Amino acid sequence: MSASFNRFLAGVAVLTFSVFARATDLTIHLSGSEPISRHMMKYRCDAQGSKMGLPAEVFSVEYINGAGNSLAIVPVSGHSLIFANVVSGSGARYAAGGFIWWDAGGRGVTFSSDSIDGNITSECHRAE
Repeated sequence: MSASFNRFLAGVAVLTFSVFARATDLTIHLSGSEPISRHMMKYRCDAQGSKMGLPAEVFSVEYINGAGNSLAIVPVSGHSLIFANVVSGSGARYAAGGFIWWDAGGRGVTFSSDSIDGNITSECHRAE
């Protein structure tokens, strides 16, 4: 076989692998003896949420807490975004890029984003 044909086959193999290898696993090593807790909650948001990239149907958010960290993994525009807990006057407020996921306890959950059009907000509720 010619060298150019071998490069062509190698390129096809790389492209095929990249198309089928969509999921990515992540391992984070944290120091300390505090146990790590993980739990899933299901949510449904209003129509504004789907315009902002949240799933239109019921979706799951994974919460990971431990070793001084509080994270929420939220599906936005087909990606799993990792939100980190930030200072909040009440409830649990998480940020990722220009997005905020805020579980304000009895007041419900809001998903918001600052954009060129201003602050856009969606109201979300726990689903069973």
